[in-house]
Amino acid sequence: MCTSIAIQADNQDLFWGRTMDFPFDPFKPSADSKIIAYPQNYELQGLQQNWTTKYAFAGVSVNDSLFFNDGINSAGIVGDAQFLEEATWSDKKSLQQRQLQPIIGEEVVAYVLSNFGSLAEIKTAFQHLGQIYVPYPDWEQADTGVTTPIPMHYTFFDTQGRSLILEPVRNGAFKIYDGIGVMTNSPEYPWHLDNLRNYVQLTNHNLGYNQLTPQLKIKQIESGSGLLGLPGDYTAPSRFVRATFLSKFLQPFKRDQGISQLFNVFKAVAVPKGIEHETTQSAEFDYTGYWSGYDVSQRTLFVQPEDCPTLTKFTLKADLTEKTTKNISHQLLAH
Repeated sequence: MCTSIAIQADNQDLFWGRTMDFPFDPFKPSADSKIIAYPQNYELQGLQQNWTTKYAFAGVSVNDSLFFNDGINSAGIVGDAQFLEEATWSDKKSLQQRQLQPIIGEEVVAYVLSNFGSLAEIKTAFQHLGQIYVPYPDWEQADTGVTTPIPMHYTFFDTQGRSLILEPVRNGAFKIYDGIGVMTNSPEYPWHLDNLRNYVQLTNHNLGYNQLTPQLKIKQIESGSGLLGLPGDYTAPSRFVRATFLSKFLQPFKRDQGISQLFNVFKAVAVPKGIEHETTQSAEFDYTGYWSGYDVSQRTLFVQPEDCPTLTKFTLKADLTEKTTKNISHQLLAH
């Protein structure tokens, strides 16, 4: 359960964000989600391999690990990981036989942001990578109720608004797609694009009326008739449709309005607590634990937790020299 959306200001500056939807509190002590930033030329210790960062990057990390839910790097690449039921993995022997280098799904966001400065580089690299099936200790210790490895797919954008979708659905190997600026969860990405054809009638203007017969004129009720039929539930297909049309129908806006406009679009897909119980007897339910929004040109992220409207702001500085951690505020700030 997650949604990501990208929009562009009238000067083409990119604003991108995501909701983090799961049936647990991402800020409880065992999960301890925080903003973490790493500088360039920093040695990272992954679960299966170590590597040195080519780019500084920052984002929201779980349990002080290399499992980043979302983030941005100094080159302006921004992206996230989201749940995908159809995700697959493989073992080391099978990956070697197919000449694929193993990668940990939970570390994909950190790996991409620390290594690549363009979508072309990401696309080339992931043609030679495959997800290996191993548990991820830092997530397991977070006691989320969701076991690892977590089935996920990944979305990345550059500063021009172009995007890539990475889906590990070929026995651990990745299918790679060009994106349209929106992502949710299952099914796989091409299905969502086909499903948009069921909503070809949606417009951003009122329809006014339908003169059904000379005697029967059906008038619209107040306003908004152009979006009649827009799905309102919280399934991934419906959120994908809603996010696509609402983000593409936005009025042109100035770059200083970017984060507020992005947040306004996300109001339509954020999941309130208590409306998505797993079963009639279950106390568990998916909800939006936090929203993050990125001003990509400024390398700045904003995080709003579920329990208060306060935004925590962090800017990735070009001269960052050490690992930096910032707690996400849960205090209501009134002015």
